[in-house]
Amino acid sequence: MAKFPTEVESSVTVKVPIEKAYKYLWDVVGSSTCIPGLKSCKKVGTNTYQFVYDERATAGISITVQYTAAYTGDGKGSIAFVGKPARGDNTDVDGEIRLEKAGAGTKITLRQMVAPDTPVPSLLQRLVRSFAEKEASESLKAYLANVKKTLEAKA
Repeated sequence: MAKFPTEVESSVTVKVPIEKAYKYLWDVVGSSTCIPGLKSCKKVGTNTYQFVYDERATAGISITVQYTAAYTGDGKGSIAFVGKPARGDNTDVDGEIRLEKAGAGTKITLRQMVAPDTPVPSLLQRLVRSFAEKEASESLKAYLANVKKTLEAKA
């Protein structure tokens, strides 16, 4: 199996107080509804969650990403997550959500590294790597746009 670690970072500013944004994002299962292509997110331990995504395919190769991540937070401006090995998982993950006041709102910055195992022949690795990088970047931006929409609709 080939792994394609992809690190992406993006930000969005939402028109809600930092406390409200933090509370929403700390509810991992609740806020997971904003993740594009996510099939399920369930709590599997204290501050630990399993994520399973819809199957994705390119160049005749399909994959269903699955990982388990443990979350830690400071209660005000930072939520970190790191992958924890679990049965059926095929993706490494780690990242951080940083929140900072931005006027009357909140700037949310998400940095994430994902590295799925992919059954890729060496001839296709370059193609799959570019696909993985594009998917990770677009998914992160779509997630933050969904978070913004959801938070501001509740404001």
